[in-house]
Amino acid sequence: LLRSPPGAAVDQSRAAAPSSRAQRRRCSAMVDEALKSVEDLESLSFYGLAQTLADVQKLVDRVYHVETAKAPLAQDLAIAERKEELLEAQGQLKRTMGALLEEPRLTENERLLAEDFLQEQITKLRSAAGDARASKGIERLTDLLEGVRGTPPVPESREVRRIQASMKQLDAEWKEVAPIYDKWQAGRHNFKSNDDLQAFRRRYEECRKGREGSASRLEVALRARRDEAAEAAARKAAAKSAGPGAGWAAV
Repeated sequence: LLRSPPGAAVDQSRAAAPSSRAQRRRCSAMVDEALKSVEDLESLSFYGLAQTLADVQKLVDRVYHVETAKAPLAQDLAIAERKEELLEAQGQLKRTMGALLEEPRLTENERLLAEDFLQEQITKLRSAAGDARASKGIERLTDLLEGVRGTPPVPESREVRRIQASMKQLDAEWKEVAPIYDKWQAGRHNFKSNDDLQAFRRRYEECRKGREGSASRLEVALRARRDEAAEAAARKAAAKSAGPGAGWAAV
């Protein structure tokens, strides 16, 4: 039989300790990042609030797992130590989301998120059958849900639309350049000159990098609170610069 050398078990335990501490630090950093997102809720759109709430909820779920687990992991214990902060952040997010739904100005995507959010809160309150406060809460949330469903969606912000248009253009260009690049790499495509090759490679790299960064830029834009007044002013200015529509020249 092969035996471990003397002190091997001790060395393994020493190796595991730093790893456990590193995991605790990473989880603590995750909590810090989630809580930092709650510091400026006024800057977040309803979409941004919903995504931040989802991030916080995942951490809260891990806290509840610790409370029922027989042998919780060290990283989960690090999260559980921040339970009160996470629950407070969760409450702040829900209150802010509810306030925005008093007079909803939501995009099509946000309206779906709002319906899911309200339905989830209603379902939770219904579990408290016979509670007068819960009944009033259900009534209020149902009114908000009807308001969300009855309000027409607003357009995405100009920045979101700009990024989406850019992504569409980059995707179209990628369908053109990617096959040529693959053929060139495989030795099945030749360029007329080195200048043509270098120009194509620059075009390919710009398109590749643009596509790689588009998703993160779009996410940032979607999470940002829209300036409704500025958006309305921009639409009004665009309509004015476009001039009168067809058929109005003789009026």
